[in-house]
Amino acid sequence: GKSICPFSEVPILLRQLDGPSQRRPLQTSSFTAYVLSASAYSEVISVQNGTPFWRQRISHKTLALLKPVLQEQARTQTPPPLGTLALVCHMICCLPLSLIGSSNMEQLIPTAIAGLVYFSKHTVDATEEEECVSSILYQTLMVILGCLLKVLSTAPQFLTRFIGVIIPSLLLLSSPGHTSELYIPAQVLALQCLELISSHPNAQNAVMREKDQVTAMLSGVADHPSSIIRNAVVQTRNVWYTI
Repeated sequence: GKSICPFSEVPILLRQLDGPSQRRPLQTSSFTAYVLSASAYSEVISVQNGTPFWRQRISHKTLALLKPVLQEQARTQTPPPLGTLALVCHMICCLPLSLIGSSNMEQLIPTAIAGLVYFSKHTVDATEEEECVSSILYQTLMVILGCLLKVLSTAPQFLTRFIGVIIPSLLLLSSPGHTSELYIPAQVLALQCLELISSHPNAQNAVMREKDQVTAMLSGVADHPSSIIRNAVVQTRNVWYTI
């Protein structure tokens, strides 16, 4: 029947970046509009009232448009466009994983991990941007980490094969070089993710391989200017020490 939801059913195309924009999406000035659009989408799918199936309907239509973009990104092995990355992470954060489905999660998770890896290596690019742009970039990083935290807490099996990539990325995001107050919430989320990974039921071999590096890196953050970060570091380091 006709949808009662306030959204258009006219097909749209998610933009694929070309050339330099694919290699360095943080330096693509048009990313802001795409990230804000993804944020607006998350507001829509976060609404709890209405008929029981409307979120299922809108997510089904979104996935039909999103999956070809994700498949192309996986084929070319380039960093995901930030709008697409933000959309993927907002969907995982806002929707029940049972509604998304296991097969769809298997396609969404690699994009979220690729975004995590890219941000962990290029956060300097974000700090060099204007304040308003930098804020949006850090909000995107927060959504990525929030997505990771949710999956680690509720369905860690989707992340088992990525643990060896996730841990080094989280260590970079927790590194002593990040002291800006703007960055503190993201750093806390990264530390919470590290804490959860330590008890991942199916990745203990990978966890044990990284144990010494994790504890050494966390020791370097123990004198962070923020007491919030220091407390989070102590808690996370203690968990890794007792593995």
